[in-house]
Parts: sequence; C-alpha cells; structure tokens
Amino acid sequence: MNWICIGVAAMAALCLYLASPHQSLWPAALKRQAFLRWLAVPLAVGSVASAVEAYGFWAGASIALTGFMAMLVALPYLNAWRKKGARHVG
Repeated sequence: MNWICIGVAAMAALCLYLASPHQSLWPAALKRQAFLRWLAVPLAVGSVASAVEAYGFWAGASIALTGFMAMLVALPYLNAWRKKGARHVG
C-alpha cells in the first residue's frame, strides 16, 4: 500500500509539472493545462486518503507528501538531463 500511495502522489506531481509552461518533457501537455491542474487535486487527495487509511493521519500525510515532493524535485532534473546540450539561460 505504501508504494501505491507514493505512486499516486507522484502522478499528481507529474500532472502539475506538465501543466507548467516551463516544462519541455511533453509539449503537447500545454494544450491541456487546465485538465492537468484539475486532475492533480483528486490524485493528491486520493493519495493522502489511502495512506491515512492504512497508516494513520500523520504518517499517511507524510508518506503522500514525501512522494509528491520527491517527484517535484526530480522532474526538473529529468527535464534538464533530456536537453543535454541546450542552453537554459539567455
């Protein structure tokens, strides 16, 4: 159950990242920004709810938030790694 909660939280973070105008992982996602932002909310709530049911409130909220934040930190690095020779500034 722990990995399911983290995976759903990571999907919520991915939705938020893909809705950002600064991302270049999937350019076609910019056409669906409103849907992706909307989808991130039920995914995040579902992740927290399933973790809270299994582990209790504080532990479950921490597990879901950890998966969410880890993905939000990793996605910009993945984006930069994919654009190896490209200039990021200027």
